[in-house]
Amino acid sequence: MVETISPVVHGGRSKNYVWTVFLHGLAATAAAAAVGALLGLVGMGLRAPWGAASLGVLASVALLYILREAFKIPVPVPDRHRQVPEWWRTFYSPPVAAALYGLGLGVGFLTFLSFGTYVAVAAAALLFGDPLLGALLCAPFGLARGLSVILWSLGTSSSNDAVVRIEKLSVTSAPRLVNAAALGAVAIAALLSF
Repeated sequence: MVETISPVVHGGRSKNYVWTVFLHGLAATAAAAAVGALLGLVGMGLRAPWGAASLGVLASVALLYILREAFKIPVPVPDRHRQVPEWWRTFYSPPVAAALYGLGLGVGFLTFLSFGTYVAVAAAALLFGDPLLGALLCAPFGLARGLSVILWSLGTSSSNDAVVRIEKLSVTSAPRLVNAAALGAVAIAALLSF
């Protein structure tokens, strides 16, 4: 997927590259926002929020995933354990493939999720029962996931270099600790709202 959005494919950081990255980020953000809105709508249909019960469930979910991220306790993450289809890269033009990849990645649960942070945010979208709030809560996940290709392409001479950099970072403890801290903030906010 990174290969489709790499500056190498576009002959450097040209207008085509900028347009492709923009489409990818926009699609990922829109997909995540749509998931959040849908979760908020489902929550609304279930008559959420449920006061202290909603906050207690949210704090519990966040604390559960803190255990996973900080202490490597095996808590499952609801994801599909798949990547976006590679054939899109060869069948569609780079901008269309990048947008499709953005949509697939932005949904979150249809691809690999390395951390439980998005699960807690999605739970908040459901538990608050507000589609607009759900969209606002989940959209940053899509934006971060969609625009991360920019960070990984900086200073790399090929798309393979970007993939190697991502893989090297993923095995360090830094991403787990950052996600544990974010989950801690969610848990503390929920607990302080009682």
